[in-house]
Amino acid sequence: MDRSRGDGGDGMSSVHATAYQRLVAAAAGLKVPDAVRQVATAPPQDPQPGQIWRAVWEDTIQLLLITAASDDDTLRAVTASFERYADADTLLLPAQATTLEQPLALWWGLETTVPWCVLDRQVSELTSRPDNLTAHTLANTVTGAQWGNRIVLSAAADEYRAVLTGHLEVLGSARWAPQGAGGLAELLGEHGITVKQLAAELKLPPPLALDVWRGQQPLTADQAAALAALLGQPAARFLDANPALPPAVVHELNRPLRRSQVKKLAAQHDETEHAARLRAAYGVYTLAARDDNRTQPNWTARTDRYFELRLDD
Repeated sequence: MDRSRGDGGDGMSSVHATAYQRLVAAAAGLKVPDAVRQVATAPPQDPQPGQIWRAVWEDTIQLLLITAASDDDTLRAVTASFERYADADTLLLPAQATTLEQPLALWWGLETTVPWCVLDRQVSELTSRPDNLTAHTLANTVTGAQWGNRIVLSAAADEYRAVLTGHLEVLGSARWAPQGAGGLAELLGEHGITVKQLAAELKLPPPLALDVWRGQQPLTADQAAALAALLGQPAARFLDANPALPPAVVHELNRPLRRSQVKKLAAQHDETEHAARLRAAYGVYTLAARDDNRTQPNWTARTDRYFELRLDD
């Protein structure tokens, strides 16, 4: 799906304008299939092969068919489009092949790895898929599937392929979790902040203030903002000095089911989705200091609790 918006009068090339206009026209005449409605309104789940998702990162939007999902918060996917542009490695699916009930072009030559965090919403799934999902096994499974033209691409198809390639570059490079410099104790020391001052300014109980002062617990976004205002420093400097986030916290905030919660948090604080995800991650992390079981924390339950406390009804 094109990143472009509008009617072509804002500098879109003809292929961009045509693709967008055809998509709008198709959407206007579509009756949403019950299967699509069920998928779109169901609670988000972790990605699985055979699902079709809308991926969104910054201003890039793209449909993806998931071909494989791993436990390192990444997945393999191919771009899916309603346009009938195709190259020799594009598999053209008939309408009955997915719950969208619309013909799709799967650009297998562009298959790539993307992080979970770009997944926004599942919109469809294959009606039938092989256990080992590859281009050739899918082609052999779906009646009526055919490969794209093997002659030289038209100029429009070549440009459209370049647009899709650009989308995948953005999605594949998406990152949000900071590495964490771990220099928070040194930074606070440079500004002469004592444990007592830290407790008073951030309204923390002394034991928790001591953990933060030692760099053993992170600052939340609000706490970083409070110190920034006090010391005349950017809040990002304090957040960057936080200890690294536990991988389990990053995993929880990578999961598609958290994205709608992050969006609500962003709207509530009038900030970007990226800033809200960081706010949530550090907020979840700091709940460890109040957890009775710090050695084996339940990060899923803790993340659930964080959003229950922070989001308006």
